[in-house]
Amino acid sequence: MAFLVRISTFISRLCQFIGGISLIIIVLVTIADVAARYIFKITGGEFGFTVKGSVEIVSYFMLFALLAAFAAFVERSQIIVDVFTQKMPQSVKGYMMGIFMMGFFVIGVVFTWGLYESALDAVEFGKVTQDLRLSMMPIYGISAILSIFLAIRSLIESINIFKTGEFYDAEETGA
Repeated sequence: MAFLVRISTFISRLCQFIGGISLIIIVLVTIADVAARYIFKITGGEFGFTVKGSVEIVSYFMLFALLAAFAAFVERSQIIVDVFTQKMPQSVKGYMMGIFMMGFFVIGVVFTWGLYESALDAVEFGKVTQDLRLSMMPIYGISAILSIFLAIRSLIESINIFKTGEFYDAEETGA
């Protein structure tokens, strides 16, 4: 079990890193785009540099950031409503959380399969992004990898919950 927990922790940290890099890229592209537009405005159009495809870049890196965050923090993703769970024993809450984690495992597998199929279609039919004309294959491929990370972490966390009965409980942590 300790080996699986180490794998889960490694995947979580990797996804946190990917999500962090994605957010940094989003901020940098947005700052560059706003600055270029402002310089264009104050120079009366003399300086015509713009960030091509900035909306596209931001949207795809936002996809990566969200998928990475979901995979990194899947064990903390359930919102527990006190009204429904305050009288439940910890064992029942743990069982419910284990089932939810299995559900996330299924969702991760479905996402992975769909994105993998989309990546194959992108190669076969030459799908490209609208503005930058980049192949969609790497975008779908990275998204599929992040989705399989979600599935793996969800499965490991579910096994851990069913085996130990321990899970992240936001009520106890005050989060």
